[in-house]
Order: sequence, then structure tokens, then C-alpha cells
Amino acid sequence: MSKEALLKIKDLKTNFYIKNNKIEAVRGINFEIKSGEILGIVGESGSGKSVLMKSVMRILPPNAQIDSGEVYFNDNNILKLSAKDMRKIKGKEIAMIFQDPMTALNPLKKIGDHIIEVLVRHKRINKRDARKVAIDVLKDVGIPMPEKRIDQYPHEFSGGMRQRVLIAMALACNPKLLIADEPTTALDVTIQAQILELLKSLKTKNNMSIILITHDLGVVASLCNRIAVMYGGLIMEEGTTEEIFYSSKHPYTKALLNSIPNVQDDEKARLNPIKGSAPSLLNPPTGCPFAERCEFAKSECFNKIPEYSSFSKTHRSMCLLAK
Repeated sequence: MSKEALLKIKDLKTNFYIKNNKIEAVRGINFEIKSGEILGIVGESGSGKSVLMKSVMRILPPNAQIDSGEVYFNDNNILKLSAKDMRKIKGKEIAMIFQDPMTALNPLKKIGDHIIEVLVRHKRINKRDARKVAIDVLKDVGIPMPEKRIDQYPHEFSGGMRQRVLIAMALACNPKLLIADEPTTALDVTIQAQILELLKSLKTKNNMSIILITHDLGVVASLCNRIAVMYGGLIMEEGTTEEIFYSSKHPYTKALLNSIPNVQDDEKARLNPIKGSAPSLLNPPTGCPFAERCEFAKSECFNKIPEYSSFSKTHRSMCLLAK
């Protein structure tokens, strides 16, 4: 593990077990994130992005389990921690923002109580002091009149304001790592931009690392230092934002970029969707998971998962044809 790496994932495999079937959601992932860095994880729905991060947080559903691999946070393999020790890390050292602000908050609990509960548990402070901190955190995330709004209920907040509350909950204990799972999906474009600016400013202020899970390449372009492209439970390509956008090597990455509408195109210009559909992870393909949809695929692409080809210290691609 490199000295500056805050989180390092080594050969992580997570499977779902339904009756007698095994669904291979995460099929051997390796990557790391450094302190103060923003890493974007992109890919289509079902590519394994959220399952990967829920594995790190150890909040998988009962029918899922991590079958192999290691997850190092500050040089400690957190997969070997007891549930009690892991609870000390969750919320305090590593925090997660979930994708739907409409359902992530308890409708029967006041906004302030959501944050105060986190502070009392992890900071070991009394409720009066926790309330003061909660007001400050709500102010930090741009909620007006926090002294008043702290006593309101979630239904009294707009979608954008609820998302800010979730960010406030995640940031209350100044975590070293923030995992944001599709934090702008349910929001309109104007609010999306505000939330992204908020994350960027809070990252600078708190010197925090962020892992951003999204399918929106526009979001990662504006926010991330590095990008990992996931498909079929594997990382297809990884590199700096510039490397992914301007010198991508994997056909899947190129297909994703080509499918983005261009505002300069004629209004009659056709979009370029990726033909076909993602492979079933119930019986994942023995070769490259993108081979069925790839216009450049050779016979060997169907037979084995390719090794990574490296193009720089930061850029690698899982493709036989990448070189």
C-alpha cells in the first residue's frame, strides 16, 4: 500500500446468493484513493458501483457476502474488524451519502435529531453541545436559518435541501473519506450544480477524500481528479480525468463518451447509444464482459478476462486491443 493511500481495495469479490444461484456483483476489484483526492466511479446501472462501496462500508443485505479480498483504511484491513469496531469507523472516519434524499431520512424524526444522534454516538458530547454543532453544520451546507430549520421535519424540506441535510449528517464528524452514491440523481440541474460545488468546497475545507458513484460523465468531469470505469463487476479502465476524457483506451469508455449528447450538434443529429445490454452476472462471461457489445472484439476477447495494460503511472485499461 502506497504511503499516501487512504483506502486501498485488493481483489475484492462480492456475491449475492439467491436460492441456489450465485450472482457475481463485484468480481475482483483493485484500486486506491489518496488523501484529499476525488475519485469518480462511473458505469451503467448494474455494473457493481454501489455494491462495491456497500462492501467497503459493510452494509450489504443479508443475501450478499464478501467472498474474498482486502480493504485497507489507514493501513487497517477493515474487513477483519468486529461489527462493534466497524461501527466506530462508520460515520466518524468513513461516511456515506445515499442516492435518494426522499427516503434516506426518517419522516417522523426532526432534521436536527438525525444529526445530533450521529454526533452523540461518535463525538461523545451531550445533546446541547451536539445541537450547536448541528446548527453550524447545517449552515456550512447552505441551509438558511438553521436555528429554525433544525426543528423541522423532512417533509418541510425540498429535495435539494434534504440532500444537503444528508451531506450535513455525513460531514458532522469530519470524516476522512466521504462516499457519495449518486448524490445528484433525484435533483434538477440547477440544484445538482449547487450540490457539486458544495462537495468541492467542503472537500477543500476539510481536506477530505471523496468517492463519487455516478453514471453521469458530466458530473465527474467537473469534480473528479481520477475516474474508474466499471462494467460487469470489473474496472474496465482507470485514469486521471484528462486521460479518460482525452485519451481513453477501452472501447466501453469510448462508447460511454460517444453516447453523451453534444450541445453543438445539429438538433437533428442522432445519439450514439451502446447497442445491446449489460451481461447477466448470474452467469458472467468468461472473457471480457463488454465483448458481446464491442465492435472491435476478437475471438480471444470472449475466452478470458484480459490483463491490464498500463499507459502511465495513473492510466490502465483491461483490453487486449488497448495497445
